[in-house]
Amino acid sequence: MNRSKLLFIIITLYMFIISYFISKTIYLFFTTHIENWNSLIDIIAIILVVVIFLPFSIFISEKLTSFIMKTKLVEQKVYPTMITLLIIIPIIIFSFTVFHEYKIKSLEELLEYDQSSFEAVFVNHQEITEDYQAAEEIVEFLSQYQVKKMNDREWSSDVSKEDGFMIEIRTENEIVMASIYENRLMSLNNNGDYYKVANGPIEIQWMYDYIKGFDEEVSR
Repeated sequence: MNRSKLLFIIITLYMFIISYFISKTIYLFFTTHIENWNSLIDIIAIILVVVIFLPFSIFISEKLTSFIMKTKLVEQKVYPTMITLLIIIPIIIFSFTVFHEYKIKSLEELLEYDQSSFEAVFVNHQEITEDYQAAEEIVEFLSQYQVKKMNDREWSSDVSKEDGFMIEIRTENEIVMASIYENRLMSLNNNGDYYKVANGPIEIQWMYDYIKGFDEEVSR
C-alpha cells in the first residue's frame, strides 16, 4: 500500500469518528428537547448521516490527504513518525475514555446541571418544586451513592418488580434525566448509559417521603 492510500485511510477513520460523535451529540440534544420524537425521525436522522456526514467526511479526508502529500510532511524521516502518532493517539484517547467511563463515580456526577439557570424538579413526570434549594437537597442525598457503568447486555429492561423513580432536573438549556432504582439506574443524557450502584441499595422511599412534603404544603 502506497503512502497516499494509507494516509487517506487513517484520516478517513479519524473523520468518521469525529462525524459519529458530532452526529450522536446532535441526536441526543434533539431527543431530549423534542417531546414527540418517534421512529420516523430516527430513520430521517440515519438517512441524513449517510447522505451528508459520511460523504462529507470522505471529501475532507481526500482534501487533507492531497494537502499533506504536497507538503514536506511526506519526507522519508517525517512520514513514519506522523503515521505512528496518528495510530497511537486515538489508542491512548480511547483507553483513557474507557477507564474514565467505567471507573466508580458519585451518582452526583450523572446529575450535574447548570445551577444558574435552574427551573424545576420533576419526579415521575410530575413537577415537584421550582425551589433550587430542594434540588440541591435531592442531589446531595443521591451523592452518597457510587455507581459504575454497566455493559448494555448486563441491563435487564424488566423493571416492573423494582422500586424506583424518574427524576428530571430542568434548566433553561437542558433537562438532566435519570431512571433510578435500588441497585441500578439509567442515565437518559449523554449516551443513555446504564449503571449499577456500588454501595446500594438506594433508599427509594426517602425520595417519596421527601416529595410527599411538597404535596402536603400544596394541600394546605
